[in-house]
Amino acid sequence: MKKIFFYSTLLIITIQIMNEPLFACPVCYGAPDSPITEGMNKAIIAMLGITGFVLTGITSFFFMVRYKIKSSTPHSSFAEEKGNQ
Repeated sequence: MKKIFFYSTLLIITIQIMNEPLFACPVCYGAPDSPITEGMNKAIIAMLGITGFVLTGITSFFFMVRYKIKSSTPHSSFAEEKGNQ
């Protein structure tokens, strides 16, 4: 038990001694004219565009299938054919 306490204390002290100060990037500071901020904004717009394009495609596919089903066979003739068999 003493060894675990000793090694964990030694590890914590080593981490504290070797620690370097960390600074936030310009995006975290809120620099609106930074190239990183502009790139991130363009990336967000691109991802939203791709997501909207895919969702529009899926929705239009289901509307197309619905239209094809409604226009191909009337419900009354389908019921008559099924009743004659």
